[in-house]
Amino acid sequence: MKRKIYITIIMCLGIFLNAQIGKVGINTANPAETLDVNGKTYTNSLYLRNPGEPTMTGGSFLATSQNGLQLYDPALESSGLFNYIKLTLTGVSGAGIADYDTKIDANNFLVILHNYSFKLNDGTTNVMLDYGDNGVNDNKQGSPEVVAFKNNGTWHIKARFTDSRIIATTSNPPPRNYNNFTVDLYLMAYRRLIEKQNISDINANLGGTDGSTQTISKPSGF
Repeated sequence: MKRKIYITIIMCLGIFLNAQIGKVGINTANPAETLDVNGKTYTNSLYLRNPGEPTMTGGSFLATSQNGLQLYDPALESSGLFNYIKLTLTGVSGAGIADYDTKIDANNFLVILHNYSFKLNDGTTNVMLDYGDNGVNDNKQGSPEVVAFKNNGTWHIKARFTDSRIIATTSNPPPRNYNNFTVDLYLMAYRRLIEKQNISDINANLGGTDGSTQTISKPSGF
């Protein structure tokens, strides 16, 4: 019993001595900051005066993920919190892109395809859509199918038009088979630690209306 009392006194004395120099250490004899905890902490409430801002040394950021705080160090990370990527694919056939693997980890990043363009490999935009391959219903436009989707743990890209093929307009009539297109894809890749992961997909039936009279529930988490 006396031994436990002595140990408690020594620990409190250590905290007191550290506090005298403006720094408190828990599980460390040499605290590096005002409060230096070497180990896990648990609290019901945590207030951050300047959340998300760099430390005084400019080396790290705080971000929330799954009710926890994670340390992000730009000097050590190979990618940023927000990553802008321009993906240019050349030599694309008239059928477009059915499945291109970006190799971006779907577990650590959220990828959004926010813009795209189709053009010839020489940079000109002399392209259009052809509904068939026999001159019937020429230039009838199919629906664009340009999306980013997850498959086998990575993000994939699909960039094509349903029921249509891309053709060049550099000759009259334009050639039916042309395999020299360029597709520019503009992506944003967000690190998973800065976005909430447990918000479910939202589905709403407008019942054939324009949506102005519909009442739906607020999405969870907002």
